[in-house]
Amino acid sequence: MRTGDLADIVGVQVAWWQLGFRGRRDVLRRARTGDTGPGDEVGHAWAMQVLHAPWWWRAARTALAAGAALLVVVVAEVGLMSEIGDATVAVLLTVLSSFGVTAYMTWRQTKWAREIAGSAGEHARPASVVAHKLRLTGALLLAVAVLSVFLQSAADTVSAENVCQRYAPYDPHFPGVFEGHAANHMCPVSPIQHTDDISWVQGADGNYGFWFPSVGGLLTMTSPMRAAWINYRQLLGDPVDTDRFDGCSRYINFARGYLLESPGQPVVVASGNHRPSLNTADCFVPDRPYLTSVVQDGDGDLQLDWKYPAADAYNVSYWVVGRPGIVSIEAARTHFVFDHPEPGVTYGFQIQACRKHLLGRSKCTTNSNAVAVHTRP
Repeated sequence: MRTGDLADIVGVQVAWWQLGFRGRRDVLRRARTGDTGPGDEVGHAWAMQVLHAPWWWRAARTALAAGAALLVVVVAEVGLMSEIGDATVAVLLTVLSSFGVTAYMTWRQTKWAREIAGSAGEHARPASVVAHKLRLTGALLLAVAVLSVFLQSAADTVSAENVCQRYAPYDPHFPGVFEGHAANHMCPVSPIQHTDDISWVQGADGNYGFWFPSVGGLLTMTSPMRAAWINYRQLLGDPVDTDRFDGCSRYINFARGYLLESPGQPVVVASGNHRPSLNTADCFVPDRPYLTSVVQDGDGDLQLDWKYPAADAYNVSYWVVGRPGIVSIEAARTHFVFDHPEPGVTYGFQIQACRKHLLGRSKCTTNSNAVAVHTRP
């Protein structure tokens, strides 16, 4: 296609659009009744252009409108994941429906073009050229490949999220309980419970999610930690920070003590605050990254190193011991430099390894062991 031909095609199409919906309907009505009026010349040029174009080109142009509608539907499906039992099937049906809409719109557009062109369009046919057929074959193969990638990404997304039983009423601290979605092992097994001003819910993995006013956020307790806290609440008081990790051990600091749970060991209940071990990496789990060291260099920056076979990206999570909140930063390789840390505080770090998908959400491992470092004053 020459540049001049393309300019003519675009010019005619733009002029046809500029007539507006009512103007285009008037051109079609006059063509049916034999009348004449403004816009007829533009309509005739547009009709002949459509009739001389190969059918696959007509379908490609009308697919733009169908594609816009498809995009709206897909976005709605993503926003309503909790209502869809199988997102892959839903997306596939949407895409197939768009093919039907495109076919209908192409047929209707061709029918209108023949009516507007009149006798001049009776014998208007696109030239049958081998190159056109080859382009059509390539376009179909590309469409199938893109659809396959899209459906595979949708399937990966569904595997990462699970549709759970919904429980009312709505609680802003646990929106997923009401909306009915969570990670596969975190679906709630009962409605949200309330004791005084504390809210909590049990997940399918046996852990409990809590919301404490004293923390102003969520924290997780394993079943043994919850039992220990209930037994020693008068001694411990309420949490002052969310749950943290020390190596592979989970701990929670309370107003007058702490709980510490190590793999395969009973929960430790003690007074005071637990301080994570510094610069230790004595915990290794094969299916997640292994954070080997966090060292402050001569410039004051923190150098992080970890081991993992291969990943597209890594999430580096860090927090300041004794303060609420966690911050995550993405890293591209198994080394990360944390610039300009705050002096005289203790930082904790954990790593996630992630695989990225073209259209779906990333799939990440669980967090690595935690390593803490105390920065120089």
